[in-house]
Amino acid sequence: MERYVLRGGREGYERLGVLAAVRRASTLEFFKLAGLRPGMRCADIGCGSGDATFDLATIVGPAGSVVGFDMDQTKLEPAHAIARERGLVNIAFELSDVNEWQGTAGYDFVYCRFLLQHLARPVDLLRKMWDAVRPGGVLAVEDADLEGLFCDPDNAAFSFYRHMYAEVLARNGGDPGCARRLARYFRGIGISDPATRMLQEFSAEGDAKAMPLLTLEAIADSIVGAGLADADEVASAIEEMAAFTADPGTTISDPRIFQVWARRSA
Repeated sequence: MERYVLRGGREGYERLGVLAAVRRASTLEFFKLAGLRPGMRCADIGCGSGDATFDLATIVGPAGSVVGFDMDQTKLEPAHAIARERGLVNIAFELSDVNEWQGTAGYDFVYCRFLLQHLARPVDLLRKMWDAVRPGGVLAVEDADLEGLFCDPDNAAFSFYRHMYAEVLARNGGDPGCARRLARYFRGIGISDPATRMLQEFSAEGDAKAMPLLTLEAIADSIVGAGLADADEVASAIEEMAAFTADPGTTISDPRIFQVWARRSA
């Protein structure tokens, strides 16, 4: 069975906050393209820190509702608190193993982001998500294709990160190439013509540029635990990656982000 390779807890929560800020604009565009609107009943599977869940709740408004599901209680506790602070009374969070999730049919919008790559059986969850979409509702998925990562100039620590992230995902039962197969996975569960979009950016500064470093730090324990490198090798790569990231003369890419969605016939 797969295990989540990114460090959880408070550190994991903080990393997800940075990731959410970096990806927020494109996710909001995705919600609009996929047809999210006021009054919808939504499910956010593997919601993590809840940042996308908050945006879902804001868009659907008081006539709609959102439930965020995640397996990490440490992330859900602050998410509950933030929802209360923002007065989002149409939002709820539930502790749930996504592999065991069984959504009842009747959601207008079922969504996940950067989740399926971590699963040994992504199509199984995708099928359950589709089953939970009511007639006229939407299934919407975002995920990252790690093979699209690049930097300039070439850098050994970045190459270490790119290789290790994909390798540790695979060894823990995940699917690092899942994103580019999403449209095929949709067709495999009976969705004949899913809509698709692919995005990729690169940065010379800012939080987006720092994401690979934060991710390498988050998978350090998994790399060592899998026997792919020892702790000193990982620490050395983190140090070199930090210097490379801080250099204003370098650029670092995002992974290729695939967004796929489909509406169930009314």
